[in-house]
Amino acid sequence: MSRCTKEEAQWRQARQELYTHLYESGKQGLNRDAVATTRKYFIPGPVFMPKPYEFEHEDDGVGLICAEIPREAALKCHAMGEELIALLPKRENDDAVGYVNELDLMHITLFHTSHPFDLAPHANTRREADIEQLKQMLSGFSSFQVKPVRVLLASSGAVILLFECLSDEPPAPGTQPSATCVNANQEFSVDHMRRVAKETFEHVPKTAGTRTIVHSTLGRILDPEVSEDAVKRVYEHCETLTKCLTEHPEPFRIRNVWYVEESHNYSPQGKKTVVTLQ
Repeated sequence: MSRCTKEEAQWRQARQELYTHLYESGKQGLNRDAVATTRKYFIPGPVFMPKPYEFEHEDDGVGLICAEIPREAALKCHAMGEELIALLPKRENDDAVGYVNELDLMHITLFHTSHPFDLAPHANTRREADIEQLKQMLSGFSSFQVKPVRVLLASSGAVILLFECLSDEPPAPGTQPSATCVNANQEFSVDHMRRVAKETFEHVPKTAGTRTIVHSTLGRILDPEVSEDAVKRVYEHCETLTKCLTEHPEPFRIRNVWYVEESHNYSPQGKKTVVTLQ
C-alpha cells in the first residue's frame, strides 16, 4: 500500500467500503424491480441489443470517457462474462435472459462529460472543445497498471469486475517518470483523473456510481423472472472466479483512454476518439 495524502486515504477507504457494500448487497439477491427497469433499455430477443438513445433536443448527447482494456485482458474479461451469462437458461420462446458486453467494447468507466441521466447543456456543440480539453488534461498523466480483484453479481443484475490501481510501479519504457505526472501515486490514477476532470470540464455529472469505483461491467441479468437457482449459479461462479483472481493475479497496463460519443444505452457504441497516455 503506497504512502498517500489525506485525500487519497479517503478515496482508498471509500472504495473499500463501496466494494464491500456492493458485495454484501449482491449476496441478498436480485432487486428484480431494478432488473426490470434496466431491461427497458434493451431490445429483447435471442440476443439482447442495447436501444439507441432518444434525445429531446438535437443538441443533446452523451460523452463517455473510459479506459481501454487491452486486447489480451479484454479476451479474458469477455470470457468471464460469457461463462457467467451462459449459466442462465433461455426463456421458453428462446429469448435471452442475460447480456454479455461486446469484446471490442470492453472498458473501465472513468467519467462522463454528459451522462444519459444528467445531460450536459448543448453537449454536441461543445463536443470538439471537450475532446481538446480531454487531450490537454491527459497529457499530465502516465500509463498505469490495474489489477482485477473481484467478480460480483450486483443486486441490480449487473455482473461487475472490480479493479484496484497498482502503486509504485516503475515507468514503462518510453513513458514519463511518474514523479512528473499528476498520477505520481499510481494507486490513485483513476481518482486523480476524476478530480482533474471536475476542474477541467464545465459540466461533469455528479453521478455517485463513478466517484470511487474502478470497474468494468461484464454483462447483465435482464430478466426479472429469472429463477433463484440460476441466480445462485451465477453468484457461486463469481466466487470461483474471484478466488482464481486472488490466487493468480493478472494485472495489465492502461495506455489508452477513449472519448466515446455514446449512441446506445449501457454500451460504448459511437464515434470514438483515442487518447494515448504518456
